[in-house]
Amino acid sequence: MQKITRIDLIRLYLRSFFVQTGWSYDRMIALGFIWILIPVAKKLCSSIEEQSDFLKRHLRSFNANPYLASYAVGAVVKLEEDKIPGEQITRFKESLQGPLGALGDRLIWQNLRPALLILGIILSQITGVLGALSFFLIFNLHQVYLRARGIIKGYTLGFELSSDLTKGYLQSMTKWSGRMGAFLLGILFVLKSHPTGSEPFRAENIILLSLFSLLSFLAFKRNINPNYTLLISVVFFLLIKSLVILI
Repeated sequence: MQKITRIDLIRLYLRSFFVQTGWSYDRMIALGFIWILIPVAKKLCSSIEEQSDFLKRHLRSFNANPYLASYAVGAVVKLEEDKIPGEQITRFKESLQGPLGALGDRLIWQNLRPALLILGIILSQITGVLGALSFFLIFNLHQVYLRARGIIKGYTLGFELSSDLTKGYLQSMTKWSGRMGAFLLGILFVLKSHPTGSEPFRAENIILLSLFSLLSFLAFKRNINPNYTLLISVVFFLLIKSLVILI
């Protein structure tokens, strides 16, 4: 019986970058998913009929965040290699749609990309165009890593993939990217409140930045919503501004 090799996994990884090339409203990313699996179907199936049945199993509508779809690819390849009945593979694959969609949207669109975008804006004020370039590089390097991790974890865990989705790297990254986004937004708020030019950083800005850093550290340790930290810091900033004006 043919076995999936490391070279096969590398091919799956490279093809996973094109998972959205066959996107459609009725099947979502199913066509792109099938295209990724074509080399696997040719290797694991001994006849054209078996290959056809293999690909038809994955022709049903399937949707997931494109950066996390490789987790499903790796898991499906493992199950197909182990000759798990097609109906079980289909049900398992369908069960992954919700977690891979919701978790991917929270991680990528809601937390990670905004946090890195704010970081890029901050660095742009210091380094100019290099700040924008840093956002582009960091964001894309991470999604390159996510695709590779998805193939490896999916293929390694198979049916046990849910354990990694519920309490593994993705959950931790979602939590910490959200926290860092709020922290960086606070820093950006302080920087934007400081007028451009050569005059030194004002005392109230230094106080606010120190206070915000301290509150953020305490919030991280106690697992408090970072948005509360940002709100409290803004209130303190307005109070300090008011006192400076009165004085």
